Amino acid sequence: MISINDNVTRYIDEILDREEELNVKSYYLENQATVIDCGVNAVGSIGAGILYAMVSLGGFGKISMVPGIIDDYYLHFSQVYIDSPYLACLGSQKPAWKLKIEGYTGTAFGPARAISQKPKALYSAIDYTDDSETAIINIESQALPGEKEIDFIAKQCSTDPECVVALVAKPNSIAGSIVNSTRTVEWVLNRLYQLGYDTRNITSASSATPIAPVMSGEQESMGVSFDSIAYYGMAFLYAKCQDERFKDAVSASSKNYGKGFLSIMKESQGDYSKVDPAMFTTARLTVNGLEDGITKGYGKLNPSMLMTSYGLKNI
Repeated sequence: MISINDNVTRYIDEILDREEELNVKSYYLENQATVIDCGVNAVGSIGAGILYAMVSLGGFGKISMVPGIIDDYYLHFSQVYIDSPYLACLGSQKPAWKLKIEGYTGTAFGPARAISQKPKALYSAIDYTDDSETAIINIESQALPGEKEIDFIAKQCSTDPECVVALVAKPNSIAGSIVNSTRTVEWVLNRLYQLGYDTRNITSASSATPIAPVMSGEQESMGVSFDSIAYYGMAFLYAKCQDERFKDAVSASSKNYGKGFLSIMKESQGDYSKVDPAMFTTARLTVNGLEDGITKGYGKLNPSMLMTSYGLKNI
């Protein structure tokens, strides 16, 4: 099977070639690792955010920014289409690797997760491993990693630090906001995986989701980005056939529906394990069954909740 790490090296080359244009900054550490600041100290850009997100999908997704209007406000939407979405989303994009290394904290996602097999049960479920020597990792953090952090990642991926490329952005950055808006399909597949559905039955998928405005704080930016998906995210799946579990793969099925994520996170004291997992999915889901020829829609859009989350009011 194709290596998702090898599959994204072309995007790394493009980012490095366009470094000044994209407003990013690359660093070569003493251990020969490459760190690319896409939105920590560097301001970043729309182009950097799109490439950052495409790397996170293992090269199996295409992303563009398209216009959208909600309550007379012009907003940016991310438009995503993905082939082999179980591999792109669960095998790469899912932010499932928590980094806590001697004072450094961050969340790792992207292709290198498939080498480290974090978490192992998920990779067993989708039956995928990647043995590439090149380890390309996305990191969400308020700080850039140094040598000790890269050494740790390299060890977990059974490779040398010089083979590691880390792309880093904080949630309250342009790149951070863009990548979070592209997680709609990932959230749907993760919810279906939790419900016991074999996500390999989904052959292709797409989404359109508002890109949340960048807020001053990390938690505020994460809250509005999550609300974008839960209250106005739209996903389309090509699946083997219709399944009863699809109706439970929309946010309206959650007992927390109707609350903003910032409020939910405060109630749970930042512990995501205490939040109803049904909330972490899309607002609206359409599924086309390829074998039964049936198309069904689930869930609903909630523009009022989204505008409240963004702090926008009509004048």
